[in-house]
Amino acid sequence: MTYTVTNQWPGGFQAGVRIVNRGASAVMGWRLGWTFGNGQIVTQLWDGSYTQSGSKITVTNAGYNATIAANGGSVTFGFLGRRDDGANPPPKQFTLNGSPCATS
Repeated sequence: MTYTVTNQWPGGFQAGVRIVNRGASAVMGWRLGWTFGNGQIVTQLWDGSYTQSGSKITVTNAGYNATIAANGGSVTFGFLGRRDDGANPPPKQFTLNGSPCATS
């Protein structure tokens, strides 16, 4: 899984996320979770849907990208966010369907 800030400006940013399935079985339906560390807020997301409770974000698949194929299959989504004018650190830990997810 990769999390990349693709653009940022005072008070906002854009990021992209790519989830890669390195397992031998397809993932049928996915839910990615993380916690922001500096008060960031998601304002718009594409290729999925999201909920935010405080600093905790949960993104779930759209109908058309629910399956992540086995052995290197991937899905992507992107979002816009608000942030303070200070630092915009990436999240440190992610979960996929409730289990820890490795990042690269």
